[in-house]
Amino acid sequence: MATATTLLTLEEFIARPEREDDQKEELIEGELIVSPGAKVSHADVVRRLHRALLAVEESGFVISNDFSCILRPRSMPIPDLAVVRRERWERAAREDSWLENAPELVIEVVSPSNRKLHVKAAAYLEHGAEQVWIVNPKTRRITVCTSDDSVEARLGETVTFHGVSVAVGDVFPDLSTESLR
Repeated sequence: MATATTLLTLEEFIARPEREDDQKEELIEGELIVSPGAKVSHADVVRRLHRALLAVEESGFVISNDFSCILRPRSMPIPDLAVVRRERWERAAREDSWLENAPELVIEVVSPSNRKLHVKAAAYLEHGAEQVWIVNPKTRRITVCTSDDSVEARLGETVTFHGVSVAVGDVFPDLSTESLR
């Protein structure tokens, strides 16, 4: 017999005490999602993407991870990596608050503990994201989702955000030219 999931409001989620373990909590459409910290392979993909996107910072963006954004009324996800317009980022930092609405680019890496990716992607797009990249290390593909459609990029192809192109092969450690050196 399936048990009913108790949905939380954003206010209830924010009022919860901080965890005392290494688990992270996200609120996705009212559902509490608890996940362990990332494995090194997951973190390495995020690190490679961060490095590949650094040039976008010259165009007035900030690249970051490990922060929450509020997608009202019932979501508060933590992107694996995100690109946010600098003025939005600095305003939230000055106000010591969470980022309201979605980052301009959200990157989520597929892993067993990273659940609800497609629900999260839809919520990010609904709350203003220009693109959501779903990165799948097993298939070595990146799905670029926009409000209009989604396109899958494979090895030998690139994905682009605001004029910065990232080669799919450079995202995965055993396939990049860096690993051949």
